[in-house]
Amino acid sequence: MKITLLIGSLAGGGAERVGCNLANYLADKGHEITILTVSDKQTYKINDNVRHVVLYGESDSKLPHQIINIIRLYRMNRYFRKENVDVYLTFLPKLSSFILAQKRFIKCPVILAERADPNTFCNSSEKNKKIFEKYYPKADGYIFQTEDAKKYYKEHGINVENSVVIPNAINPEFIRPLYQGKRRKVIVGAGRLTMQKNFSLLINSFAEICNDFPEYKLEIYGEGPLKESLINETKNLGIREKVIFKGYVNNLGDCIQDTSLFVLSSDFEGMPNALMEAMALGLPVISTDCPAGGSKVLIENKINGVLVPIKDIEALKKEIANMLTDSSMRNYMGENARKICVQLESKKIYNEWENILKKWG
Repeated sequence: MKITLLIGSLAGGGAERVGCNLANYLADKGHEITILTVSDKQTYKINDNVRHVVLYGESDSKLPHQIINIIRLYRMNRYFRKENVDVYLTFLPKLSSFILAQKRFIKCPVILAERADPNTFCNSSEKNKKIFEKYYPKADGYIFQTEDAKKYYKEHGINVENSVVIPNAINPEFIRPLYQGKRRKVIVGAGRLTMQKNFSLLINSFAEICNDFPEYKLEIYGEGPLKESLINETKNLGIREKVIFKGYVNNLGDCIQDTSLFVLSSDFEGMPNALMEAMALGLPVISTDCPAGGSKVLIENKINGVLVPIKDIEALKKEIANMLTDSSMRNYMGENARKICVQLESKKIYNEWENILKKWG
């Protein structure tokens, strides 16, 4: 099959990483795979047998952003008209709206992969709501991460009979022997430093219990627009020396495998890769029970992790304190968390993607 994946870039977020890993898997299975991106930014590696087409890179461009977008749209339309493709797979809202707006020029199925919380997307602006209502029903099929996301589409008038729910796969680099050495007295969080991830909740929860656990520090991995304000927040709370901002790293598993506790504090997620990866490493985890339900799919509360309500500092600080106090609980949770490696093994998950794309293509 000739399959084209539409992704923003080969850098940064969970959708991009899933797209790269899926493309590599499908190409190794003999399919002709193209990744079409709007940006030339790249941190994730694609195999040599995956074709990468950049609509317009900004690295060396001095053109106004509006002109760049016009060039990108022109080149995307030219691609749609000239390329012989069996199925398109689109991952992110802006690209989904672009390709679905051109649906009349495309002779093959267009499959929309929902990677986040559709309710949050629609409620964030009237423009997003109109995009969802106008363009999303035009897709020929849908791949969801959770049943909650699928339910939202159905409740808002989109026919989801031609759809499937496929959870994320574990990144193979996080499937490794359990760390056996002495664990560092560190709580860890990871993700892009944006409002969505709500690291402020984690920082404030830690601030309220850190005097009771003076040996512990908080490490936060990731970059983003809120970095300076989060640093200032730690200063205002008097815990600057206890919170370390580690930035973006390419070897997250190596950096966090010897820590004591992972916390996901997001207000919304699709299926959070960072949480999955921490569980695969055997870390005890605490997560907000955020929409669109990915955390509750991964976590059986008090068995392989702990769920707390979103934006609830009292609940989060209580559960962090409980975990830090009880080493047997941490060990129990971590051992059970590792079972996710079998449930969400990458070949198993990407084989599901391949089978459904064959059906639609």
